[in-house]
Amino acid sequence: MRRVVLMRHAPTPSNADGRVQGRLDVPLDDAGLARAAWAADRVAARYFARGWSGLRIFSSPLRRCVQTAEALALVIGGEIVVDEAFSQRSYGAWEGLTWDEVRRDWPEQWSQRESGIDPDVPGWDGQAEVAERVFAGLERIWDDEVPAVVVTHGSPITLGLLAAIGQPASSTVLGRVPHAGAASVQKVESGAWHIEAFGLGAD
Repeated sequence: MRRVVLMRHAPTPSNADGRVQGRLDVPLDDAGLARAAWAADRVAARYFARGWSGLRIFSSPLRRCVQTAEALALVIGGEIVVDEAFSQRSYGAWEGLTWDEVRRDWPEQWSQRESGIDPDVPGWDGQAEVAERVFAGLERIWDDEVPAVVVTHGSPITLGLLAAIGQPASSTVLGRVPHAGAASVQKVESGAWHIEAFGLGAD
């Protein structure tokens, strides 16, 4: 049975600073590149140690994901395909702020987000729309014969997999995948998606 492995990008300097990135195109620094290489070895050893011919690697168009995908391709081979379906959601007016600034300046909206509700923030991408976009991408790339890796972001992983298993986008049943961590999902003969692993950490 084949699978799709969803890998979260390695951390950026903005992640280290506790800053909201969203659609901001922040690249990895040396520490992030090193973490991406280390995580690539972990993913390869867990899922692809035997080697797979024709492995497909899909990436969000944002540089932090493409760089993480490049580290993976160096280890396991395969062509990188940039796919907008797996891009990060927009955090709108919060992008560029630190999470501490968000909590201080947007307390009502912060509480909405923490309770699983889309906050009233200009430019915010709704979770249902993101879930639909990512799940549609997973359905499109699924192949019964050839596995795939998707290098993407935390929200698309969680929201896409919630949609895959028929849970509402507001559900908190899955939690989050850490930076440079991974999840894996399989599509069985009936057409149902089963989560094989979620939140595998890079630490």
